Amino acid sequence: MALLESGVREEALKAIVRAQTVVIASHIDPDGDALGSSLALALLLQKLGKDIVVYNRDAVPYNYRFMPGTELVTDVLPASCDLLCLLDCSEFARAGDDLMSWRGYQQSLCIDHHLTASVNADINLIYSEACATGELIYELAVILEPGFGLDVAVNIYTAILTDTGSFRYSNSTPSSFAIAGDLVSRGVEPWEITQQVYESQPLERIKLIGLVLKTLRLSDSKLAAAVWVTEEMFAETGTDSEYTDGLVNYPRSIAGVEVAFMAREVGPDEYKFSFRSRGRVNVAALVVDFGGGGHHNAAGCLLKGSLAKLIEQFFALVDEQCKDIRPDD
Repeated sequence: MALLESGVREEALKAIVRAQTVVIASHIDPDGDALGSSLALALLLQKLGKDIVVYNRDAVPYNYRFMPGTELVTDVLPASCDLLCLLDCSEFARAGDDLMSWRGYQQSLCIDHHLTASVNADINLIYSEACATGELIYELAVILEPGFGLDVAVNIYTAILTDTGSFRYSNSTPSSFAIAGDLVSRGVEPWEITQQVYESQPLERIKLIGLVLKTLRLSDSKLAAAVWVTEEMFAETGTDSEYTDGLVNYPRSIAGVEVAFMAREVGPDEYKFSFRSRGRVNVAALVVDFGGGGHHNAAGCLLKGSLAKLIEQFFALVDEQCKDIRPDD
């Protein structure tokens, strides 16, 4: 535990304590870590008497609406604030155009754990050793309010649970389990959160999964697999992008596949790619030249062009990375 360097941590804590009005923002298409971290910090700061705005360009996905404090999330920025906290991303652009062009804050603080993060804020707590941004929020929470309650604990647990793939991914560490144990001791019910996040899928999502799996393609080496989702699929099933969380894990689960990716149509010939690795290929390095970023095992990027050509391009890149790996290894 104690990932945060004391000097930077103290600088961040001073900025938080000094500020009266705080905007907490995270990346578009928020996941469990972005929301869990944001809401945990928001509830902590509210208890300290701060005026809080939790900003996200996009709505809270259906499977995270159980989290305490979701009513605080808004897509409207205030005129001004003392401190902007950017969580789970360090590039302002990842929070959307409105936040990127907004200059209503006096000081900015970034809290993140992504390897390819570009430092843009005045104060930066960026530690790739953390399993989730939620782990860093936990470290701050035990200093700001050691006796924090169940509402904060649920949000931090959700952040860590989702970013570690239910403690299955390689970023699960002794620290991850120690923090989870402390959160359970504060009243968190693991099954209740697991049920809300993973076991309460709308019928519409199941129909979408059926259409997406029909697009499945494997590279010639069988080491890479791809699926895609289009606006037409969303219209047919009555869904949207919030129903796509985790779909990339279906092709990754195929025996022998080292890297899987999903392309989601976001505009004419424009696609958001989500990559997942089993561990032998660093997908963050794979996408960095395309303006993307993420972790060793999970990364993404936004690209324009022919979908067929983009898929073939990534298949070739993965096969090059995997040239010394045999499908039956």
